[in-house]
Amino acid sequence: MARTESDRIRFLRAALSSHVNFWDAQRTTMRRYRNSYLTRFYKDGGYNVDPSQIRVETSDGYVAIESIMGSLFVKYPSVEMSPDITGKGNLPMTRTLSNNFIKTQRVQIELAARQALIYTHSFLKLAPRESSSLLGKIAMRAVPPWQVILDRDAGAWEDQRFTGHCYWLPVNEADEKFGRKQWKGVPQVDYFEENPRGTSRDKRTYDNEDSDLPNEYLYIEIVEMHDFYNNELLFWSPQFKNGDELLDKTPIPVNTYDGRPLGTIVPFYFCRNPDRPMEGYSTLSRIYDQIFEKNILRTFWANAVRRDTRQYIYKEGAFDEEALAKITAGVDGAMIPTDSDSLGGLIDMIPNAALGSNQSVYLDYIESDINKSALTASFTRGEASKASATEITALMQYTANELGKMARDRDTTLEAAILVYIRMLIPLLNDKEKLVILVDDKAEIVTAAGLDADFTFYATDSSSTPMSDIVKKAQLMQLLPSLAQVGVPLTAIKSELIRLFDLPVNFHEEVKPPPPAAISEVPLAPV
Repeated sequence: MARTESDRIRFLRAALSSHVNFWDAQRTTMRRYRNSYLTRFYKDGGYNVDPSQIRVETSDGYVAIESIMGSLFVKYPSVEMSPDITGKGNLPMTRTLSNNFIKTQRVQIELAARQALIYTHSFLKLAPRESSSLLGKIAMRAVPPWQVILDRDAGAWEDQRFTGHCYWLPVNEADEKFGRKQWKGVPQVDYFEENPRGTSRDKRTYDNEDSDLPNEYLYIEIVEMHDFYNNELLFWSPQFKNGDELLDKTPIPVNTYDGRPLGTIVPFYFCRNPDRPMEGYSTLSRIYDQIFEKNILRTFWANAVRRDTRQYIYKEGAFDEEALAKITAGVDGAMIPTDSDSLGGLIDMIPNAALGSNQSVYLDYIESDINKSALTASFTRGEASKASATEITALMQYTANELGKMARDRDTTLEAAILVYIRMLIPLLNDKEKLVILVDDKAEIVTAAGLDADFTFYATDSSSTPMSDIVKKAQLMQLLPSLAQVGVPLTAIKSELIRLFDLPVNFHEEVKPPPPAAISEVPLAPV
């Protein structure tokens, strides 16, 4: 039985309601993680401090995230490909297009990775846009997890029955995309705010305090839903006829090589809930409790140090006001008169109790927990270490393995994004608009037939990180004598050294010995 429009709207409302309820419950936690990274720990109200007291917070949240980011993103991303086994497609042209696109998207890829580390996961969305250039008609943007509606019951991303994107669109842009309609424009709702401007995220109702704003400053909420089960792309908004009608309905325009519908949202996970793989796990959550305790302890210490002052007590009547003023001012050579026969008991210092040693021990435990939870060893962050060379080598290999796993997750996202890009580019190619690119220093016209093949994409980083590269270089240098002894050609060893150490290409050139000098004949002297 065919679905009616009311059936589709009920499906959209149910999926949106489940999504909103799930992420509303996560809002406080997500805000705390974000503020910890931004070094605004006390802003979320999770711990109230007397405004008259000094508040101290450390940058451990920022350091934990950026130390991983620095290891994951060293070079510009790029991909390699394996050909279609049937021989279809133009592999060099597709590879050139893919690498040209991915190199321009480094900022968005890093934003998505940073969100996936701070929060639970993130996404990359590819969408068409207006551009005079064919290569510019597809844009990629990082999307936070609370904007993407998921089928959280799915066991794998490929098993998703639907995937949606909730976003805000200015009214004037909505007119351009869907045509002029009777919109009920509203102020944009920020996820991290609690019911801003009298809004309720559950009921989607708003006050009319900003109803007189121009359309450029009002928004509508769009739900863009890919229904893979029914092969439908649905657009719906609660600000259009109270959500009783769809904005648009079309077949899913992007398909895989074998004809299956393909969504334009790519997941970015570093950690997953083992029981529910579609729910991510925040890397920052591993050390948030330790950051909380450290900030509270440092705040207590800072206020205790401020109270560690020199105070004195004196016997009343022993000094007049002028004498006390001289004592307080600390005037050199001042003479203070007194009628007492003894100085004992006239003035004495009030003792200050020192902080207990347990607090320093507790801070050491906190630091130890943070280091254990961090994926990077302390010496990689420039901290001094008393470890031996053997222990450091073992730590380097462990760090390389852990970061290598995360690098593999990064590469999986890049490979999936490139596949979506190529499949989205195919319908845009036509006979009217030609696209010419340089492939191996030769001009080629990009055609749909050249892109429409069952290619497999591989990130060229191959899960590499700076730490893993250091380990590989050290191991290669140790193996050099053995490689020569077992008969490995010197030219092969030379090529690997040039590749691994990123040496100039002209090092491959063979240095020819100079030709022997010609021997000139010396005439014999006459006898």
